[in-house]
Amino acid sequence: MTKSPEPDNHQVVKIADSVAYLREAYPATGGIGWDFDGFRVWVESNEASLLDTLAAYFTDFTQLGAASFEAARAEGEITLISAIQAEPTDLGGLRTMTIGEYKPGVRGPKEAFFDVADGRVIHKLRTGMWFMFSCEQHLAIGPCTDNPNQIVNFINNRMIQWSLHRAALLGHASAVCHQSSDDPLPNTIAIAGRSGMGKSTLALHLMKDPRLDFLSNDRVMICPANARGQVEIEGVPKHPRINPGTILTNPKLSGVLDDAERAQFEALPVDDLWDLEHKFDGLIGACFPEQQFVLRGRLVGLVLLNWTRDGGPCVAKRIALRQRSELLPALMKAPGLFYLPSRTQAASRDVGRYLEYLDGVEVLELSGGIDFEAGRQAAMQLLMSSAKS
Repeated sequence: MTKSPEPDNHQVVKIADSVAYLREAYPATGGIGWDFDGFRVWVESNEASLLDTLAAYFTDFTQLGAASFEAARAEGEITLISAIQAEPTDLGGLRTMTIGEYKPGVRGPKEAFFDVADGRVIHKLRTGMWFMFSCEQHLAIGPCTDNPNQIVNFINNRMIQWSLHRAALLGHASAVCHQSSDDPLPNTIAIAGRSGMGKSTLALHLMKDPRLDFLSNDRVMICPANARGQVEIEGVPKHPRINPGTILTNPKLSGVLDDAERAQFEALPVDDLWDLEHKFDGLIGACFPEQQFVLRGRLVGLVLLNWTRDGGPCVAKRIALRQRSELLPALMKAPGLFYLPSRTQAASRDVGRYLEYLDGVEVLELSGGIDFEAGRQAAMQLLMSSAKS
């Protein structure tokens, strides 16, 4: 791992100055860019293997043909992210850092942060990664090759910030879509629910239908209605992180586990399997080779998961969201530490704004007991019937 060029700690006063200093201290040796359906990003690094890992992860998406950041920038607006493989100095120095929100546990908190005049610095306490960003500057430094998932998340968070600055609302949801022949935007349903309710599992069960494509796993951005009165929805290029129970019940995901892993998890009782926190990447292109991972659609339906494991038969019911607004917190999502408001646009968690954006979107509540097959059928009916209206 590359050593810091100076023994003294680098003190962050301004994000712009520190990013410039670190880019000069650890020059990039290569870069790669993507167009995530409007969000164009270029990642530069001093470690070629990290860029190879990112290229493999984002293989389902449009890679820019430009040979350099300068060439890509000449073609339009683009976000530059530096991912530096290094053993950095303590960017926190003698500052008092704030512990981020976390669930108490034996491993302790995940991150701490501090703000400066033009941005924020975040330290990942378990991995040693540092992230600094403003509205214009974006840099990660530390053991990047050991933590490529954190670089992927950083890219996704930059995309979320970019979208929220354009008046989108953030949603905690998965989404799948169906491309009709007469609309450039695919008809899309979002699936929202509290953590652990089965958003991703239901979305992947829907993907058993080869007519459907995947739009997002855990975060969506809901945009104001366009000139045609359509509510647009954006996803992020993050593949599903799925538990063994989801994999075992979906033949399309069989390649995610090897034979030994499959035997290990099949031997577990159902309750233990449900509670197991052991995530695997379900790469959409590998699991569903005939289907696509798209990132923008027309939101025609919202599925709200309000079911429980011991709730009896599954009940599927169309509802008027303004009359059941108590269900909205399952969709509404705070953007978290990796978001900074722009000078003119801050993220909103106002119930009224969500209701306004979702006017005209059909809403399905799934209550009673968890039943993914019944939920799949009801959600599929919502998608196809709403698309015709």
